[in-house]
Amino acid sequence: MKRFLVFSVLSIILVTAANSFAQDKFDPAARAKLIAPFIEEQTAAVVHVDFSRIKIDSLLKLVAQMVPEDEEHFSEAKQHAPQAIDSFLKAGGKDIYFVVQASITSKPKVIIPVNPQTDQRAFMENELCKDMPLKHIGDVLVASDSAPDNSASSDKTAPDQRPELAVAFEAAGDTAIQVLMLPPKYYRRVIEETMPELPKEIGGGPSSVVTNGCLWAALSVDFSPQLTARLVVQSQDAAAAVALNKKLGEVVQTVAQMPQVKAMIPKFAETTGIFIPKVEGNQLVLSLDAKQKEIGDLLNSVITPALREARGSAERMASINNLKQIGLAMHNYHDAHKHLPAAASYSPDGKPLLSWRVMILPMIEQGVLYDQFHFDEPWDSEHNKKLIDKMPPEYRSPKSKLKDYRSNYVVPVGPGTVFEGREGMSFKNITDGTSCTIMAVEVDDAHAVIWTKPDDLPYDPKEPSKGLGGLYKNCFIALFCDGYVRVIKLPCPDETLRAAFSAAAHDPRPDFD
Repeated sequence: MKRFLVFSVLSIILVTAANSFAQDKFDPAARAKLIAPFIEEQTAAVVHVDFSRIKIDSLLKLVAQMVPEDEEHFSEAKQHAPQAIDSFLKAGGKDIYFVVQASITSKPKVIIPVNPQTDQRAFMENELCKDMPLKHIGDVLVASDSAPDNSASSDKTAPDQRPELAVAFEAAGDTAIQVLMLPPKYYRRVIEETMPELPKEIGGGPSSVVTNGCLWAALSVDFSPQLTARLVVQSQDAAAAVALNKKLGEVVQTVAQMPQVKAMIPKFAETTGIFIPKVEGNQLVLSLDAKQKEIGDLLNSVITPALREARGSAERMASINNLKQIGLAMHNYHDAHKHLPAAASYSPDGKPLLSWRVMILPMIEQGVLYDQFHFDEPWDSEHNKKLIDKMPPEYRSPKSKLKDYRSNYVVPVGPGTVFEGREGMSFKNITDGTSCTIMAVEVDDAHAVIWTKPDDLPYDPKEPSKGLGGLYKNCFIALFCDGYVRVIKLPCPDETLRAAFSAAAHDPRPDFD
């Protein structure tokens, strides 16, 4: 009996393993058949991601290497991305397909192969599929504005106009990610009729070099044993492949000689060779891997600076938005009280108690938090100090490295400023005009203050730029009294800053352009 049980268990394991192997076997025709019902004449691309092969740690490590100073920004992704992928796999998912239309107004269709018995709720609760309007159709879940009706199924054959679908999947190979670029049938006619000749900037010549040279393309990306990418471009014939390859070489060389490219990417000319594919019959094939020296040079000279710039721009926009929210709150406070808040609230004996940041809480939808304060007590009283760790997100600079509850958003305080004295100023008393007078600024971490504490930026007319800048290179961000937020370049003339920090009329008015 024991031998029978052991034999039965082993048999089940072997059968299961065999079935699993059969299901996982690379079958480009099966992939094409699955996606065929969702392909339209307007379809321009199909993206397939096999999440069982996504090495998120390796990908995040590569990005962190490109921008090492931002490694801590990827800590949250390192924590949540593997969990999201794992729960997706446990829910019964493995692959996701995205069908992209040529129209930029059309949302991609999202297709997830599943078993008919799959619990759809498990996918709806997964971070990868959250907020998708998933609909069970045959053997797939579909999220689309225009999904096929319930009669649609993966048994349909590929549309006649897209016989290249299975061939493109085969060319992409069995990798973690495949991107099939499938130009609609009419694209060749449109290009040749509207642009019979290519621009002179890229050497001219008939546009048929492109339309005959690229019928479709397949890009594949894999992560094991290292990050690799492979691009296959299908041409009409061998002659068309040679012609397109020659044109690509001319374009790359032309770009490499542009003065602006030389200035921005000094080593670009040395790396151009890796971007020229090889002609293999009627196809162009380009293979890249992360260990290539040219790729490293390109990452260091192009990708890394681009990522830094993109990150910096995003942080600046987030900070500008925070200051806009503060400006709107200040205006709402003025509407309610006929004056701006003072820099601090005061006790009857003149002791500063709480910051203006506390006073405007109801105006940033933090009324519940506002009501918890004891306004007759200082910011560090036994009760009020318990509220310090409830700092609203509007007071946290995205550029700050601080781990505590200090805010980088402060107002200038001192003689002549909008926040001079214990009484809040009215807009009518800003004689220099609200568009010319600074209300608040973003300062670096060294000048950040505990958000509830009545502590801000002491304005010194002799040194008006003191405390400004530091978070961003050669600039700081300022909120003006009219609610406009401006990025001000540094160094800035002292007389310009004095005029901007002063509520009194100045001639000439500050000019930052």
